[in-house]
This record gives sequence, structure tokens and C-alpha cells, in this order.
Amino acid sequence: MTDRHFKKLLFTTLTSILFVGTETAFSQVDPSTNIIAVDVSTMPENSAFNYDSTSAIGKELGMTQTGLYFNWTTLEPAPLQYDFTFLQIANIYYPATGIAIDLTITPIHTNVLEVPTDLIALPLDHSSVISRFNTLLDSIQINLTQLQLSSLVIGSEMDVYLGNDTVKWQQFSNFFVAVATHAKMLWPTMPVACEATFSGLTSGTASVYMQQINQSCDYIGVSYYGIDGNFQIKPFNVLQYDFNLITSAYQFKPICFYQYGFPSSAACGSTSGLQEQFIYQTFDLWDTHASQIRMIDFTWMHDLDTAAVNYFLNYYGINDPGFAGFLGSIGMREWNGNGIDKPALTALRCEAKSRGFNQLPLLCTSSITDVSVSGNEILLTPVPCINNLNVTVPNTFLKGGLEILNIHGQPVYHQSEINQENFMINTNELPAGKYIIRISYQQKNVEKSFIRL
Repeated sequence: MTDRHFKKLLFTTLTSILFVGTETAFSQVDPSTNIIAVDVSTMPENSAFNYDSTSAIGKELGMTQTGLYFNWTTLEPAPLQYDFTFLQIANIYYPATGIAIDLTITPIHTNVLEVPTDLIALPLDHSSVISRFNTLLDSIQINLTQLQLSSLVIGSEMDVYLGNDTVKWQQFSNFFVAVATHAKMLWPTMPVACEATFSGLTSGTASVYMQQINQSCDYIGVSYYGIDGNFQIKPFNVLQYDFNLITSAYQFKPICFYQYGFPSSAACGSTSGLQEQFIYQTFDLWDTHASQIRMIDFTWMHDLDTAAVNYFLNYYGINDPGFAGFLGSIGMREWNGNGIDKPALTALRCEAKSRGFNQLPLLCTSSITDVSVSGNEILLTPVPCINNLNVTVPNTFLKGGLEILNIHGQPVYHQSEINQENFMINTNELPAGKYIIRISYQQKNVEKSFIRL
């Protein structure tokens, strides 16, 4: 949804590079096969808390790559005149930190066409447009001699701009296939992707063309924020549906969430506690789909300040209190001072730790609440457990059946009928790992995950 606005930050804080024991519980998301990324390109108001400081927070929780984002017109502000200032800084800075880069270049940025002015009247699949973009890629390849690129993303949320216009969709599809082919010639082993919104990938005219475009992609690029079309947060049970939908629609290529976040603003119907729950729910579902979802880039580290929010409201041409609240609150740290951690960042650290991404000295417990039935919740203590698990269930589920499932969805414990709201389950026979406890009654389900050490 938003530009990774970090130019001033890179220039003022990164140029200096030119001169100057815990057991982890078993789970499916694993640092050997999955990637936690964080968009670290914003900063709080204290200039002493710089990009290095922000990046260090990401690295300590297990971040191994991050995204850099440029509009085509930023890199080519005038015909065949390139401004690679920030790319050249990145070419030195990131190799020294060991961070790989997902490089996004946008001919279309959400609802804005970002083609150089002398080409803007031409269709995207015009030979002159394709040739100029390929020339841009040639120049980038020559200049980025040190930077480790984990992927090249061409386009960002362009389904918003293209809408239901089938002519423009076909033009963009032709453009993408041509320039992606050229990119693979320049970087034969580098994955190429095209990032669309979750809605664009899964519904309507856009999904038809995205299926076509993704045949030329190595990764399925997704932008996902847990909000509806009015910038109000979605219920958490929708998150489960959405994960199932995207993994069903794209079964044969790795899925990368290049933008992924959730606001905490009241203008979006949210709170910092709900943002925290979103992180817990995310990892719970990611475990189920870890073999398909390769990477999630959590957007972003810090909230934006008022000036930046106003900039983007003007850029996108959207004057909506919900959108302003969204832009100003999707960070996992507050903007003021040195930045203050929100509960969501602690949740991210803990979920990453429990899966072996970091060894931070944190006391972490699961805080996942019910995702299946609004207003009901299973309470579990202690979490994690060792020999016994105390369970409290809603009285509306008395007489229901209970089962415990392992991470493969296989039942490992069954109780045909629940006769009391509070009871204890002996977990001594369960191997260490992550489980889901599920209660079913009258065609309704309520479930919660827990870890057995």
C-alpha cells in the first residue's frame, strides 16, 4: 500500500558506511526454509536513532532480508538520466550487514502510473517502454556489484490502478513478461516476482490476469493488510480464510508477502492489543502453510509521523480518516522519541524465538485467542505446558467434543463429551511440539494453539 519512504534516512545515516541459550519448540515455520523480513525503512523523531538502530532491532529478532522500494521515475527522473544515489549506498551498506534485499521497481505504484514523462502516453507494452525499462535494468545490474538480491519485484499493487480494464491488463501482462525475461538474462539465478494485492490475486478480473502473469514469476508476490475496503480491520477468522484462499489459488510456487501488516488505530476499529493478536494468529496460520509461504515482510518497523501520513494521503489522492489511521499505525513501534515498542513487536520477537529465529532473553507465552467463534474463547494454562494443561471452555460448548491435533492436522487426543467448564488434560504422553485444541458443538468450532515442551 505504501512507499518505503527512506531516502533522507539512507542519505543521512547510511552514508557513514562509506567512511567509517534457549531451547526452541518444534514448529513448521523454520529459519532453514522460511524467512522473516521487516520493513525497517522508517524511523522515530529522534535523529540519533538512525537506520542502523532500526535495522538492529530487525536483525536481533531474526530478520535476514528486507525490501528496498523505488518508483521507476525515482530512478529515472528524466529520460535516460539515472539517479542511483541510494542504490549505490545500499550496494555498500547491506553487504556489510549480511542482509539480502528484495528490490522493488514500480512502473505502477498502487493507483499511480510511475512511467517517465516522455513515455507516459504510450501503452505499457509499447516497444519503447519495454526497451527503456530494460535499459534501466541494465544500468542497475552494472551498478549493483556487491548487493545480494533475494528477489526482483516489478510492480506493486498495480491491480488497483488497472482495475477491470482488460486492455490495460493485457498491456501490463505483455510488458511484465518482456522485462521479466530480460531480468532473468541479467540475473539468471535471481527470483523475479510481481506484487499484487491479496484481493487482486484472488478475485475478479485482476485474478485472471495475475494467474497469467505469475506463470512468468518465480515467487507469488502478495501485499496483505488485515483491513477491508473501508480501511476497517477484518475479523481474525477471515485471516484463516484468506490464508487458505491464497495457498489454494497458488499451489505450485512459493508465496512471498512483500507487504504484510495490521493497523492499531481506533480509526480502523483496532487497538494495539488487536495488532498483537494479528501477529500471533499470523504465525499460527503460517505454521500450517509453511511449505507454501516462503517469506513474510512485516510492514513496517515504525509508525509514520503526521507529515509522512499527509504526504501519502496526497500521493494516493485518498482523503479518508480510516486510511490516515491505517498509514499512521501499521508500525510495530510508535513514532515518538526513540520509538516505543508496541505489543505487536514483542509478539513478533517471541513467535520468531519459538521457531528458532533468535535467542533473545525473553519470557514468552502464547496469547492467541479464539479465531473461530466471535465472543468465545478457550483459556489454556500454563502455556507452554509440560505434563498437564488446564482448560477452561465456554459454557456454550458443554457437551461438545474435544480433540487435540498435531501440526500435521492428525488427532492425537480425543474426548467425546465435555461435562464441565474447567478440567485438566494430561499431556505427558505428547511429544514436544505445537498443537491445536479444538472443541466442536452443534456445527460450531472453537480452537486454540498451545506448545508442549
